[in-house]
Amino acid sequence: MVALVCGGVGYAVHDREQDARARPVATATPPKHPNQGTSPPTKTAAAIAARRVAVDTILLRRSRAVRIGNERLFLQDIDPANTKLRQQQKVLFANLVEIGFGQIDYNQAEERFDAAAVRAHGSTTYLVRVLMRYQIPNVDVLPVYTELGYSFVNRGGRWIIAADNDLDKDLGPGAHQEPWDLGRLEVHRGPRVMVLVDKGDTARGRAIVTEASEALTEVAAYWPRKWRGSVLIAALDDNDVRDARFADEDIESAASAGSTFSSLPGEDSADGTVAGAYIVVNPKERDRVDEILLSHEITHVATADLGGYEPLWLAEGAAEYVSWRGIEAISGPGEVSKWEQEVIDDALPTLNALPTDAGFYQTNTDVYGVSWLAVRFLVSRIGLQPVEDLYEDLARSGTDQSARDRILLTRTGFTEASLWLALKDYHPPR
Repeated sequence: MVALVCGGVGYAVHDREQDARARPVATATPPKHPNQGTSPPTKTAAAIAARRVAVDTILLRRSRAVRIGNERLFLQDIDPANTKLRQQQKVLFANLVEIGFGQIDYNQAEERFDAAAVRAHGSTTYLVRVLMRYQIPNVDVLPVYTELGYSFVNRGGRWIIAADNDLDKDLGPGAHQEPWDLGRLEVHRGPRVMVLVDKGDTARGRAIVTEASEALTEVAAYWPRKWRGSVLIAALDDNDVRDARFADEDIESAASAGSTFSSLPGEDSADGTVAGAYIVVNPKERDRVDEILLSHEITHVATADLGGYEPLWLAEGAAEYVSWRGIEAISGPGEVSKWEQEVIDDALPTLNALPTDAGFYQTNTDVYGVSWLAVRFLVSRIGLQPVEDLYEDLARSGTDQSARDRILLTRTGFTEASLWLALKDYHPPR
């Protein structure tokens, strides 16, 4: 465990560039004789090592500050001259403490370079991609990761944090856009539910907890997978939260379920390892959040850890199946039959195949309705439990079209092409 004070020798950008240019190409070197001495480290190498220790110490101090609830310790390494950053960090600290992380750690991933940041902060600027590893009790089954980017500078022999957003454009989707990064939060809890709203939005937070609790009951009743997890819902006055971008192409979406990762994409594998999902509500739709909307999104959360390789028509069709079963329980079968006929009459003729993953969320066609109809058709043919088994198999192993068709054919007797033809001839019983 590093337990050194945050000091060190400044290591300027110019020095790093000179060192890189001067470094010889690696070649095989014969092993040293046991009696040969070891060359002392260069001044540059010593500076790099000291800097790394100093930065590691700062990151250890920040995680410890959150765990023990010590704001002074959390702010200790923030540039004292940057009043805006210090205020933002106070808000961040308050959010982290209120959420109550059971585990939180910050670790250096790798150094990055940004010329604009160097111009802004000076020649000693050291930019680092940082991995925040955390676990929210009763939400995250496993510790999960998100990315940050910190800019460190050396002032008078002491390393401090000068900025936390210089690398945002170079990080993954949703990085530095977690709910706790965006503004002062208010946390509301229920059994298996955590809701994050803007500070003071108390009535909304309580209402969403109630709706989410009812939605959890619907998911348990209408989807056979025995999921015992919990759900985090962020309903903030912000268009960009995590990987949800409601100001862009998703503006018509009422909510989005975005993955959490126990291993980030590009770390151990290209796709990463999905651990679960959080729900983000479109700020324009916050007044219309109900158990029907949330039952759809919670179905995504309940299936998120299966792998994510299922086709979108199955993922969205299953979520629509659950939410429409909830509508049926409230309004009776007439409402469902009416929409089913509308999909058959109006949506099916506009397509030539099942909705594809590419462009699924950008089309004006009712791909949600067609996807729901396909799942409803399969349930009528083989039963709900076999459809859930199909979902799990495809989510884990449907990595390409041939794998999808093989799994679908084995479990249902259809390929995607033959399923589409059967769907076009489908006449639901009335």
